[in-house]
Amino acid sequence: MNRDSHFDWKTSFSNRARSLLAVLAIFGALVPNGVFLWVAFTNPDALWATMADPVALVFIGEAFLLMFFFAWLIHRGGWRPGPVAFVVMSLLGSLAFSVPAWLWLASRPGSRDA
Repeated sequence: MNRDSHFDWKTSFSNRARSLLAVLAIFGALVPNGVFLWVAFTNPDALWATMADPVALVFIGEAFLLMFFFAWLIHRGGWRPGPVAFVVMSLLGSLAFSVPAWLWLASRPGSRDA
């Protein structure tokens, strides 16, 4: 998408769809992150064993690749919240949190494009 074209996130989602995005963001923040934090604090050896597993590292690498790809798309589209906000949300949460949360934030009636 070139910068001359315009996509209006505010009119792209119905109120029902926006509610679903909010529910998905909350689910993404609590469930995958909750399990991760629970394992990290209750069984840190399992976390370190996972970091030594080459298959797990491929999935982790793919998540980082997708995070930066989505951030690049947000940057190219000139949309708000910007790519830095998306990366921060992804690092604090996960893509299961950051994608629906970003879409929900971008579709708020008071949000603005760059």
